[in-house]
Amino acid sequence: MGHQNFDLNNAIDQIHADEAGQSIEEYRKGKAQGMRISEQSKKYIGRPSSEWPKIFFNWDVSKNGQRHSLDATNQKDFAENYPEGFLLGHVFIENFDAKLCHYSRRNHGELWEVGCSAKLAFLIVYLSENRKISPPLVKPLDTGEVIFNGGHHRYAIAKELGLKRIPIYTKPEYKPEIDVILDVEWESM
Repeated sequence: MGHQNFDLNNAIDQIHADEAGQSIEEYRKGKAQGMRISEQSKKYIGRPSSEWPKIFFNWDVSKNGQRHSLDATNQKDFAENYPEGFLLGHVFIENFDAKLCHYSRRNHGELWEVGCSAKLAFLIVYLSENRKISPPLVKPLDTGEVIFNGGHHRYAIAKELGLKRIPIYTKPEYKPEIDVILDVEWESM
């Protein structure tokens, strides 16, 4: 029975590695890292930011890193669905927050009440290890606001820690609408 479980676990790992476009070694290394961070993060759930480790926002604004702004998107799927990639801009959190729809915004005191506490705690540990993180991905709404397509927890931690400015991504076709809603300093294209 133990040998069958080993073979099944190997097969499952290989499937996940293939889906991620990784070698099985890369996949297993990432899986082990994720398990370690997840275990360490449990002690931070519900804790105020004054009890967190030092956080580093090591923004990954590389072309290859763009896919990480979307949860669980491998490089192949990203290239097929977003052949132009994303546009990169920078916004002041205070101004950005005023135009963020209520679904995406975190108000004072809501850090642990909104969203997934386990994901937030995981990100606290991940960032404390100075690991690269992709900017949040936003899109415009007909209401004259923006919403996150990915990055709720990144934004929540940045806001909690008092960052003044953050990078954001958006799809190229959204730029005209975003420019009406937000004051964005776009990277040269």
